Amino acid sequence: MAMGGGGGGGGGRRVPAGRPEGDRSMLLRRTAGMFRPYAWAMGALVLLLLTTTALDLVGVRVLGRMVDRMAGGGNLASLDRLLVVYLGAVVGSSLLGVVQSFVNQAIGQGVMHRLRMRLHDHLLRLSVRFYTATRTGEILSRLSTDVNAVQQAVTGTFTEFLGNSFTLIIAFGMMFSLNWRLALATLVVLPFWVYPTLRVGRHMRALMGEWHEESARMSSHLEETLSVSGAMLTKTFGRQAHEAARFAQSNDALRTLSIRRMMAGRWFNMGTSLFGALIPGAIYWWGGRAVVGGDLSVGTVVTFAMLATRVFGPFAGIARLNTTLLSSLAVVERIFEYLDLPVEVEDRADSVRLTQPRGAVAFEGVRFAYREPAAALEGVTFEIPAGRMVALVGPSGAGKTTVTYLLQRYYDPTEGRITLDGYDLRDVTLDSISATIGTVMQETYLFHTSLMDNIRYGRLTASDEECQAAAVAAGLGALVARLPEGLETKVGERGYRLSGGEKQRVAIARAILKDPPILILDEATSSLDSRLEREIREATAMLARGRTTIVIAHRLSTVVAADEILVFDRGQIVERGRHDALLAQGGLYASLYREQFADADAADTQTPAEVAGV
Repeated sequence: MAMGGGGGGGGGRRVPAGRPEGDRSMLLRRTAGMFRPYAWAMGALVLLLLTTTALDLVGVRVLGRMVDRMAGGGNLASLDRLLVVYLGAVVGSSLLGVVQSFVNQAIGQGVMHRLRMRLHDHLLRLSVRFYTATRTGEILSRLSTDVNAVQQAVTGTFTEFLGNSFTLIIAFGMMFSLNWRLALATLVVLPFWVYPTLRVGRHMRALMGEWHEESARMSSHLEETLSVSGAMLTKTFGRQAHEAARFAQSNDALRTLSIRRMMAGRWFNMGTSLFGALIPGAIYWWGGRAVVGGDLSVGTVVTFAMLATRVFGPFAGIARLNTTLLSSLAVVERIFEYLDLPVEVEDRADSVRLTQPRGAVAFEGVRFAYREPAAALEGVTFEIPAGRMVALVGPSGAGKTTVTYLLQRYYDPTEGRITLDGYDLRDVTLDSISATIGTVMQETYLFHTSLMDNIRYGRLTASDEECQAAAVAAGLGALVARLPEGLETKVGERGYRLSGGEKQRVAIARAILKDPPILILDEATSSLDSRLEREIREATAMLARGRTTIVIAHRLSTVVAADEILVFDRGQIVERGRHDALLAQGGLYASLYREQFADADAADTQTPAEVAGV
């Protein structure tokens, strides 16, 4: 298959990840900067935290007064009144805690929502070089798993630290004021704190399952659009904005579901916390009656009441904080590594938008290397007038597919320039390039959706009737007729329900629907049998009429129909001309022809004029 291969291997070069500049303090400042849009919400969160802590302190003070009443032999009515005040403080603190949790989650989910969108949009803008050098699973891990890990940290670390700090101060103050032996008695309370935690986990399992399902759907979409093939397809048709909108919908759903999950757990935890907070009041109220009756000592009541709720949770939270913070910073650093990757191919500030492109293409002394110093193209110069057909032939790896990659501006040339209608491609908007060029690649990428939607990817505004007409023109009429759901049939992940030839015809239908001035056919009929190839040749011949067409093909009939044949070898054009003239030269083209097309030439009865549709 020497005349058809592509020279577009991206190489195995690993793109070095950009690391955030500076030390950990710089990383902390960058992380804090993500919260800048939520400054007012952060202020409200601190205010709520202070209020709930104050109410807790009021409750502690009321408990102290209850102890005073018990020690001084107060009456039962005064204890009842103090109990009412205590209940008000505790319930108020718990209710405000729910509001505090909502604000905290809204801030955290908002930060993660913006971070996911920023990272996703940045990845869409990176060149194909990044995708050929990076595993898809690693990209998804950064965008999904790592961001989710940061989310878990930012929604709890701040409030947990401040709340636990205040609580520990109170708890340690109480412990130092008591006999150390009484501290051992608090171990008896531990099982009563473990049990509610287990109950919370079981109660939230269903919501957690829904969250994982939505997260899996998001990961599936990302794997489709951010793989090498998906990224090329997105860039070819200029669908970055479309994919950003699709991702935004899934991202919005994940944010809403995450808040629901966290809030459901918070309400359940509120009940558990409220129960635990009421224990001291019950102990003081009941213990006060017992003290008045001479059955218990005041010290015993205070010990069980204070240590039951002021020791285990806050101490464990503070102990875990350092590990949580360091782990979170490591994850944030991984995300910043991707955000710091430079965008190699992007619009200039003064880029030109082509409104009526003709399709004239020129390469002027173009050199390009996927990985230095080996050049994929070296000193390539040629011109394709608008409406002409040019065939690229040569051994595998000679640079043919690289020519089409540079024309679509997947990469920029190292030297020289490429022009479209006289404009340097670097001075033309990427949207204009995508709108001007239609491509049928050697390997067709399909989304896990309907056949209709896959065809409509060529032009998102196309009607159902236009999609149907494009499918018929591409030779999909018989397939659509026998499918129970017609064009609404799901093609499966990466189109696994379609044959290789059927998938290529979907790609041709996309190009027909896009109706571009420039058409690139890269092995467009290599997966078809002779009968289907003839049908597709007729469709592509009609499509190519009046368009600038660049063909990389195995089939002799396509090659001989070209207005000019460019023969590539080791990244350079070594021969050029029409079929008969190149055969007469007896060079590389003639050699390739003798090796591969001698038998095909005898069997192929079509003339170049018939192939071109004239």
